[in-house]
Amino acid sequence: MKNIDKLSELLGYKFKNKALLIESLTHPSIEKKSNYERLEFLGDRVLGLVIAREIYKLNPSDSEGNLAKKFSHLVCKDTLVKIANKINLDDYLITADIIKKTPINSIKANSLEALIAAIFLDSDFTVITNLIKNLWAEHIKKIDLNDHDPKSKLQEWSLKRKNKLPVYKILKKDGPEHEPKFTIKVETDENFYSIGVGKNKQDAEVKAAGKLLKKIELKK
Repeated sequence: MKNIDKLSELLGYKFKNKALLIESLTHPSIEKKSNYERLEFLGDRVLGLVIAREIYKLNPSDSEGNLAKKFSHLVCKDTLVKIANKINLDDYLITADIIKKTPINSIKANSLEALIAAIFLDSDFTVITNLIKNLWAEHIKKIDLNDHDPKSKLQEWSLKRKNKLPVYKILKKDGPEHEPKFTIKVETDENFYSIGVGKNKQDAEVKAAGKLLKKIELKK
């Protein structure tokens, strides 16, 4: 793990309470109590509010549906991982050696949300709003629903080819209350379907739709 002061420099924020920064980087495999899970819970909500307010202000003519699609893309795991990579977050994560050998994307996304909460608690809403706007600026500016909305693409294809809408079904919901996991199946007919897993219903539906679109591409 690199010197965490370097991370502060990358963020452009100096912690008054460095313990919050350390906690936001600490995986449960290292510490059962002072790990990033509680901060992640708060950070998810802070990020959601900042992003929702930002796209609401920037898109005054958008419908509620379009705002929801943009929001889902900007707070999904894939975007969080891109932001985490931008600040080299995995260089600062505090994890057990065995965890370092497993896929780390979920850990990076979780720790980034925890880091957002840590900065919010160490400062105020204005500071964290400006920091999020800075980190997400490129993604907010370049967001294109045609590129990032698999559900709309799948719906268009299904109506054109099958003359009906795709059907989404919740197969299960598990995980703790602060970090639920939804498993959703989408099908255009009985024998053509895909399954997606996400931290909320919308996220899981988007992933399921994306997988089905890939199947469609392979059949061409």
